[in-house]
Amino acid sequence: MSSSHLPRPRPRTALLAPTALAAVLALGACGGGDDEAGRDGPGTPTGGTAADASKSGANAAPRYARYVALGDSFAALGPTAAPTSGPQACHRSSRNYASLLAERPDVGELVDVTCGGAETPDMTAPQIVETPPQFDALTHDTDLVTLSIGGNDIGFGAMVECIVQTPRAAAGSPCRDRLELPVTGALDGLGDRLDTVYAGIRERSPDARVVTTAYLPLVPADGGCDFVSRMSPGDITWTRAVTERINRIVTDAAGRAGAEAVLPEDARERSACAAPDVRYTDFTGVETGSHPMHPTAAGHRAMADAVGAVL
Repeated sequence: MSSSHLPRPRPRTALLAPTALAAVLALGACGGGDDEAGRDGPGTPTGGTAADASKSGANAAPRYARYVALGDSFAALGPTAAPTSGPQACHRSSRNYASLLAERPDVGELVDVTCGGAETPDMTAPQIVETPPQFDALTHDTDLVTLSIGGNDIGFGAMVECIVQTPRAAAGSPCRDRLELPVTGALDGLGDRLDTVYAGIRERSPDARVVTTAYLPLVPADGGCDFVSRMSPGDITWTRAVTERINRIVTDAAGRAGAEAVLPEDARERSACAAPDVRYTDFTGVETGSHPMHPTAAGHRAMADAVGAVL
């Protein structure tokens, strides 16, 4: 993705490019169900800041009148104490980054159809019985779309399950040995699947501003903490390589589609190994009131700010 075609990010927000991905090393757990009935937000593709919207008057129409949030559990799941909406299995939070973004004065109606466990096929086919495909929320007048997808397609959930359940090998990589072949195969095909997703968004909402959110880090780029120390050394290296690659694929696909891919600029320092009060993700969720292996409340706020910075 060429950053020359994208708006310059504000402080604390990074537009992702392949050269920056080495700092974005995440172990994602997108495997649960977390969808909910949606809300809506933003309006026109011209963009603008919250301050600009405020200056135009409290009763002025928002720049983004209809905002649709698409994606998996990294978009859907918020603080465990927050109410959820939609299908219970989706665990769609009322305090996820889409809901926080929709509080901006330049964003109007939010339609949140994110759902835990979502994969790219769930954009056009029901993920849960009697629940419409996520793309059904897209309309011709939708003018803002956020997207978080791809982790479940390549088996993040299986990776996390293996790492949590497999005893540490002093010099080995048992999870890589078990899962590298299917994960690599899925990564090889992910770019084409994402291209299809973006084509579907453009077909249904041709004038929408599309912002893709990359995966917030769980495992730090270097060093570690108690949880990481219980992982096999080879598996630490492997998970970093896998998530570096998926974020590169996600970023490149966004660039091909004319979308923007964002991640908080300080995400590297706020992995699940950071202090509880500053971490953006958590391994267990116990200290932060979040879902295990998912973003914390601070992570969702940071991601909302990252998206807002490019609007």
